[in-house]
Order: sequence, then structure tokens, then C-alpha cells
Amino acid sequence: MTRIVQAELFRFVRRRTVLAGIAAAAIFAVIASLAVFSTARDTGFRSRRAATTLESLTGTGGGTEAFAVGASFVGFLVFVTVIALIAGEFSGGTFRALVLREPRRLRVIVGKLAAILIVAAGIVALAEVFTFGLSLVVAPSKDIPTTDWFSVSSLGAALADYVTVFAGVAGWAIFGTTLAVIFRSVPLALGVGFAWAGPFENIVVDSWQAGYRWFPGQVLGSLIQGGSVELGIGRAGLTAAMYTAIAACVSLVLVSRRDVTS
Repeated sequence: MTRIVQAELFRFVRRRTVLAGIAAAAIFAVIASLAVFSTARDTGFRSRRAATTLESLTGTGGGTEAFAVGASFVGFLVFVTVIALIAGEFSGGTFRALVLREPRRLRVIVGKLAAILIVAAGIVALAEVFTFGLSLVVAPSKDIPTTDWFSVSSLGAALADYVTVFAGVAGWAIFGTTLAVIFRSVPLALGVGFAWAGPFENIVVDSWQAGYRWFPGQVLGSLIQGGSVELGIGRAGLTAAMYTAIAACVSLVLVSRRDVTS
């Protein structure tokens, strides 16, 4: 599997791909920082339905608050990217060719996903650093003090934000892999993924607030935010782990038993 991971990383870590990843992280930082700081409320709680608060931005974790709040977009981007990559390899015959050379097909699919997550981990780290820098620039214009952002507690908060964001991103990647394995068609898998995680979940939760606690996309959103008033971090992590474990098992069973050589 190590060779598969290395081969995938060699494919991803090229000049054009690296520059695209850096650009994506920078664009995210600009959008997240401006959006979060411009919509911050005076009071309230961290919620999936409302903007962040000035108290959150001035506290010890304020430097990475914009990163944590806006990172759901990163998770969804990884979701559609993984679908496009994995489903494209099924429909294009690349996965079939790899299986003919490496019969242990589970190693192939796990190695591909591992390589994607390694690249995603780097992009997420860059996004957090860039967002922190942009937050420092934007904060004075909103009269938000940044003194507490440089404490030891803030470093711990930044690490915690990174862990929860990456955990959510990994969950999205696993869900994307599952859809890609099930449908083995980029348009079909993307269509189902967009329809469910986009309009369906967001429309339903407007009238059924329990959906914030049960829908996979909403659960991952709360996990990425480090918990919300709708779903605490503990339950979000547990529910996300359960969903991703089921999705991973489905993917592995289908890959191991389906005829992918025809």
C-alpha cells in the first residue's frame, strides 16, 4: 500500500497542483475572514444557523475562529473532489488497470484515499495559517483586540480547530469515496452527492431541526466547527465516527466483491 500512496502523492504533488492548492487555501482565507468578521454578532452561541459572535473572535481562539466557522466549505470541496477522482478512475478504467497489477484491491482504494487525505491535511494547515494572517489584518477594522490570540491557550485552540476540521474533512472524503464506489460514474455520484448534502439537507433542517443531529452533512458541519448549539462536539464526533465507519465498510465490501475488471 505504501507504493500506492507514494504513486498517488507523486501524481498530486506537482508544481501545478501545489500552486492550485496554495491558491485555494489563500482564496478560502480571504472569503472566510471577510465573511465571518463582517457578519459577527454581539451575543449568542456558535450555531449552524447563525454567524459567530464578537466574544468568540476576541477570545483565545479568535485567531482561528474564521477558519473553523468557514471550513465546512473545505469539507464539501474535498467531498466533490474525491468523488470526481475516484469515480473517474472507475469509469475511465484506471482502477481496473491498477487491480490487474495489484490484486489486493483493498490496498489500492485505501492507498488512494490515504494519499488524498495527506494532501488535504497540508491544504487545511495552509488554510488555517492564511486565515489567521488575514484575521489579524481584518480585526482592527472591526475594533477587535488580538492580544489574546498569541497566548498558549490560543495555540491549543488552533490545534483543536485543526483536528476537528481535518476530522470533518476526512469524513467528507470517506463519504465521497463511498458514493464513487457505489455509482462508479462521476456525473451520477456528483448529482446524488450535491442533491443530498446541498438542497435536501439544508431545506429539511429548516423545518426539522433534529436533522442537525442526524444528517451526515450537518453532523460533519458541527464537527468541523468544534461543536454547535445544535450538536455538541462530543456527540458530533461520535455520530460522525459511526457514519464514516459504516460508509468505509460499505466501500470496502463493494470494492472487494464487485467485478471491477470487466
